[in-house]
Amino acid sequence: MALLDFNGWSSAMHDASVISLYLARRDAFAELLNAVDAESQVAWHRSDGRFTTADGKPDEVAAVSAVDAAYLASRAAFNVIDLMGVGPVKEARALVERASALHKGGGSDPNWYDFKKAREEFLAAATGYLKGMLGEE
Repeated sequence: MALLDFNGWSSAMHDASVISLYLARRDAFAELLNAVDAESQVAWHRSDGRFTTADGKPDEVAAVSAVDAAYLASRAAFNVIDLMGVGPVKEARALVERASALHKGGGSDPNWYDFKKAREEFLAAATGYLKGMLGEE
């Protein structure tokens, strides 16, 4: 029996080193998607006025703290992809830049179109790269 036989994976996937590389890259790409999704949620909450003090006033300190934490998570996830130096690095960089741009001007007018477009382009590039690793180009 084959080492792995999921949905017709190519024979290249039977090599343990290829499997390890595939899984590591898949996880790195997914981690970036998760991080920028969380960052975009912070931007959404900020633009929607959900960061407030106990008395209902806008809490810019809490908003900035959430933005900083989300940004750091996105950059950390990007850095793994950047260090690998293979696959959708250019698209990952564009996605992180678009996520960061959501916070410009205090996050009052995020450009959701550019962010979503960058996310879709990264997802397509990452999926294509992973399929290539499986021999499904």
